[in-house]
Amino acid sequence: MLCLSSPVLVCALEIAFILDSSESALTFHFEREREFVRSFSRRITQLQVTGWYLQTRIAALQYSSSVSIVQSFANWHDLDTFLSRIDAMAYIGQGTYSSYAISNATELFVRETKEENVRVALLLTDGVDHPRNPDIIAAAAEAKSHNIKLFTIGLSSMVRDSHNRAKLRAVASAPSHQFVHSLSDPDLEERLHQELVMSTTPDMKPCE
Repeated sequence: MLCLSSPVLVCALEIAFILDSSESALTFHFEREREFVRSFSRRITQLQVTGWYLQTRIAALQYSSSVSIVQSFANWHDLDTFLSRIDAMAYIGQGTYSSYAISNATELFVRETKEENVRVALLLTDGVDHPRNPDIIAAAAEAKSHNIKLFTIGLSSMVRDSHNRAKLRAVASAPSHQFVHSLSDPDLEERLHQELVMSTTPDMKPCE
């Protein structure tokens, strides 16, 4: 991929949604997650940054006690195909192992995207992990070491708990006011849109 002949530069933007499909997330929240992914993915594909042409690919994973790749970066075709795969997702239930979700997403980024690309992961979670869930802070640190911007999006009132809220802040990239959000926020999509532009623009590099 080469820079366009005009002053506009081409940049690859890779975004992964990580959906909580555990028993504590409940079917109700899972449906809200899917609706958010449907709506925000449409906005992402229309994202514009002055002076840049964004070449965007979107992936999706869902997790509980296991992790399933719903859409990989390598198999990205178009928005309609992606949305059909989101519609076909089935609620899993079982325990919450968000560390595995983050680790699997990190592996997907490393395997299927270039290090110089802009990498963004949006972790949707109720903040309550299974007692046997591995160290989530270590999993998040590994993701960040691969230049992945990590957003956390709380699902329910559980994230108002000070312990859960602190965990979401520790998992997310810094500063927390940019990277920690709530699914119940009526302005969530607009806030995320603004934060994506603000947080990813400094990392943009022309595609080669």
